[in-house]
Amino acid sequence: MNTAVKNYYDKLASTYDENRFANSYGRYLHRQEAAVLNRYLGPLENRAVLDLACGTGRFMDYCTVGADFSSEMVAAAKAKHPDKSFVVENALQTGFDRESFDAIICFHLLMHLSWTDLESFLWEAARITKPGGQLIFDVPSAERRSLLGHKQSSWHGANAYTDEEVREFLGTAWRLKAVRGIAALPVHRVPKRLRGILVWLDNLLCRTPLRKVASYRVYVIEKQ
Repeated sequence: MNTAVKNYYDKLASTYDENRFANSYGRYLHRQEAAVLNRYLGPLENRAVLDLACGTGRFMDYCTVGADFSSEMVAAAKAKHPDKSFVVENALQTGFDRESFDAIICFHLLMHLSWTDLESFLWEAARITKPGGQLIFDVPSAERRSLLGHKQSSWHGANAYTDEEVREFLGTAWRLKAVRGIAALPVHRVPKRLRGILVWLDNLLCRTPLRKVASYRVYVIEKQ
């Protein structure tokens, strides 16, 4: 994986939570993403669940193990969740044993990956997931970016995909179970005081065909 990605997140680690998710926009996205995990992942019980690209551990309540390419992000996650296990790993080639996990979640990583890296990621995720296990990940919507005339100016979040492209790169190892949108409404244009109220409407819209033009889509897939 690109060293620039690692360096970027190493530098952000100490202020990442405050800058990204302590504001109304970040909380809005977090609530939508958590709603997907509540629906499709559920309680931990006696399962082994990996957060791959865990960052500072935002979703560790759903997971038993966190892994990230950034050692600084892992250090921040350990400080927040001393009862959880964390390792520094490259998501494209981890050191985990074959079929180690019942489920994997991965948010805000695939937007940085090339098509070739996506294939590597999915094969590695399949290797370390038990048969019948789930992988839940998100990608930016190419349809939304096309609709808005979005032009990416840097590598950060540069890659967006259509539904058809995602189905193509799933290959034979995975079966698609569900798709949900994230941020169908133009959150940046919604007054801050209304964001907490309108998130329920956004969640509803993201379960309809309008998910195709949401900012992101979350895919729930199952290992064959």
